[in-house]
Amino acid sequence: MYTLFITRGYPTEKYKTNGIFEYDQAKALVKQGCKVVYAAIDVRSIRRWRKWGIQREYKDGVHIYAINIPLGRVPKKILRTFSFLGLKLLYKKIVKEKGVPDILHAHFTGPAFSASKLKEITDIPLVITEHFSQINREEISEDLFKIAKMAYNKADALIAVSPALAKKIHINFGINPIYIPNIVDLDVFKYEDKEESEYFNFVSTGNLIETKRMDLTIEAFYRAFGNNSKVTLTIFGQGPERKKLEHLINKYNLNSQVKLMGLCSREEIAKQLKQCDCFVLASQSETFGVAYIEALAMGVPVIATKCGGPEAFVNEKNGLMVNVNDVEELTEALIYMYNNINMYDRKSISIEIQNKFSSEVVANKIINIYKEYLKKSSFR
Repeated sequence: MYTLFITRGYPTEKYKTNGIFEYDQAKALVKQGCKVVYAAIDVRSIRRWRKWGIQREYKDGVHIYAINIPLGRVPKKILRTFSFLGLKLLYKKIVKEKGVPDILHAHFTGPAFSASKLKEITDIPLVITEHFSQINREEISEDLFKIAKMAYNKADALIAVSPALAKKIHINFGINPIYIPNIVDLDVFKYEDKEESEYFNFVSTGNLIETKRMDLTIEAFYRAFGNNSKVTLTIFGQGPERKKLEHLINKYNLNSQVKLMGLCSREEIAKQLKQCDCFVLASQSETFGVAYIEALAMGVPVIATKCGGPEAFVNEKNGLMVNVNDVEELTEALIYMYNNINMYDRKSISIEIQNKFSSEVVANKIINIYKEYLKKSSFR
């Protein structure tokens, strides 16, 4: 079976998390015997440096064709036009070199819209996996609603990465998506015994953007442990909120307790998670919440917000749930974890996640969808 992934980008040495969810799925499908060609159309800001034009790469069994069109801030209609032109160019080259795919599989709303237009030309079955957090919001912009509806209506199958996102799509678009979660890389995020330490360490990972509420996490941490030098908080990620967070750390005199690590590899994050006591992320909105899953896969209990994604997998055996934007609840949760961490069985937490979110489990669910719609298309 030969599938063409249509995506927003792929992980590189410079941008390690770009397109990471899609790329994990591509690798998983290859392991299950699929041929995967990965078309990445990257139209991010011109400030994010990368080479113009088409690059080819082969790694992890995935054939990557990437086109970089750094446009900067331009009207969305122009952005979509260039995205589709980029996809058409890649598709022509891919067909010439790798043949015609059996399935088109697009990820996120923007690439899905381009893929739906490609389907009109090729009549190849289209599967869309929706991850985009803006689709999960209470209010969706008119422009986003329009392109999402056009893409979803062209899809042969629509997948949502969380039950909450599936419900939101059903309410807003009248479509019933199939729930298939994202993958956790169990080669990296795997259970290992934690070494004893005199310190109690919280870890958080995510882009340093407003919706991740790292500022709230620091505020709650200060309220809970500002006078306890044996408790630390390590934050991984980069983004526009960094200066604001540095100011908070200085304001509360937390320089010896709170560390901003910047953008790090998965391996570096996993190394820190192995030694941490609890993971915390106070997001305002998550369509899934891979960061929580990665921590849980290593057996680390989590503090999560009721933000749309974590409700599907956080329970009393593996963590705590708090309301979004509630600093008092978050403070209480941090203190509870500090006092009761031995109540959690790290190994059992890890096993549960492995059974639900491994690459093999998720890949086989996707392959079954491919088979179903390929069978239907053969009777057209």
